[in-house]
Order: sequence, then structure tokens, then C-alpha cells
Amino acid sequence: MASVGAGVSIFSLQDAIVKGMSGSFPLHEIVFVRSLVALPILVLVTVAETRELPRFGRAWLHLLRGLLMFGAFTCYYLSMARLQIAEAVALFFVAPLFVVGLSAPVLGERVQKRSWIAIGVGGLGALLITRPGAVPLELASLLAVIGALCYALSVFCVRRLGVTQSGGSMALSAAFVYLLASGGTGLALAGAAEPADAGASLHFLLHPWLWPDARNLALMAACGLISAVAFFCLGQGYRLAEASRAAPFEYLSLPWGMLWGYIFFANLPSVATVAGALLIAGGGLYALGLERNPRRGKAIIPKPID
Repeated sequence: MASVGAGVSIFSLQDAIVKGMSGSFPLHEIVFVRSLVALPILVLVTVAETRELPRFGRAWLHLLRGLLMFGAFTCYYLSMARLQIAEAVALFFVAPLFVVGLSAPVLGERVQKRSWIAIGVGGLGALLITRPGAVPLELASLLAVIGALCYALSVFCVRRLGVTQSGGSMALSAAFVYLLASGGTGLALAGAAEPADAGASLHFLLHPWLWPDARNLALMAACGLISAVAFFCLGQGYRLAEASRAAPFEYLSLPWGMLWGYIFFANLPSVATVAGALLIAGGGLYALGLERNPRRGKAIIPKPID
């Protein structure tokens, strides 16, 4: 469980780095460099741990999961360019509620009545953070929720891949898809005109690629190192402890987000944001506890920076 807490804590540093660079570089350039660094590290760690090359079956499902994860990652960080870190993290953590709610139509699983109550509590938390009607609804808030939905859909791919595929192969395939998708996005958006009234999120998407100086290149590379180390810690944590006991440590992202937002960006979350985050976390943890399979001991929790 300590490994899961360490992995989440390490991952949280990436949020601060990416948000800090959001005004100077496009997101897909950061992801491209990050993936270039993370991919070989993940290959070495996987081979060292398993003593064999990773095997990839059901390639189309690996591809679908990777694209969904890339969509989740992109929406999450585009939202963070405009929102406080704590707000984006909290809204993204509605993902477990999406997983529970979609289990019935996607997998045909029975969802307990108490789980729908948990989903309602989490939804109330999201409304507290976005406060529609009290303030204009932010596109960035919608992006965070869309990212959570993409992540939830990727979870269903994991449930099918996990039967035959190792965690290492899924991490590697996701990193490879990130590399291709970020490079393709850069080519597709090359020369795209940025509207004069573009907000922070759209600016982060359409900003032209620039050759980074040594400091910014080091920060992008650091994101790759952070993701590789954090993946290893999370993998070890879930390997050594029951998922139902380790998963709650994922919610350490919330206090870390508040801390980094205050230290690096002088952001103090509002009372509504804190209350909403607590409701989302409470609803998510309760739903996870109800819906996990007691025979396999599995629980699903967001890992936004897969």
C-alpha cells in the first residue's frame, strides 16, 4: 500500500509540471517527449522484472485502450490549463462512478441500488465544483469530466485485456500509442490558426511546437521519468496488496493537488471545491467497495496519467 501512495505522490508532480508549461508549449509536444523518455524505461523495467520480452495479444484492444487513455490524458490536462489542479483532479475522479454506472449497459453487470446512491453523491460533488448557474459553466470543467468518461471506457478494455495480458504489456502499448497519437496530433494541428479569444485550454492545444530550451526539455523528460517510476510503484503496490485495500491511496491525488496548486500557483481551493472533492471521493470509494468482485478482490480507480 505504501508503494501505491508513493506512486500517486510521484505522479502528482507531473500535474504541476504540465500546468506550469501549459502557456508556453502545446500539450501534445510535452506528451511526445514524455513518451520518448518513458517508453525505453518501461521496456527495461518490464524485461528486468519478467525476464522475457512482453507479449501483445488482441492488438486492436490495446490500440483502443491506448487511444481512450490518450483522450483521457489530453482532456484532463487541457482542463488543468484553466482550472486549479485540485479542481481538475477532483472532477476526474468521477471516473469510478462512470465505471459503475456503465457496467450495466456495457458489460451487462448488475448495479446495486446503493451504488446508484453513491453515483448521485459523486454527481452532487461535481455540481458543487462546477456550480452551474452560479457561475458560467467552464469548458475546462466539461473537459475534465469527458476525460473521466474516456478513462472509464478504457477500464472496460483493461477488464478484457487483463485476462491474458500482463500489466507491463498494457503499460508499454499505452506509451507507444501515446507517442504515435501525440506526434499525429502535432502534424494534424501544424499551422492551425489560434482564435484571438482562445482560452487557456484551447491555447494549450493549438500552441505551435517550439524547440524547448535545456530547462524545459529537462522538465518534459522529467515527466517521462516520473511516469515510468510511478507506474512501477503502482504496479508493485497492487501486486503485493489487495486492490480493495490499496485503491483508496489513489485519492492522495486530491491533497497533493491542493498542495502543489498552493505552492507553485498560489491557488487556494474554495470551500465548494473542497466539499465537492470530498463528496466525489466518498461516493467513488463507496461505489468501488460495493462493486468489486470479492473473489478476485479487484477495484477500479482512476490513474489519469497512464
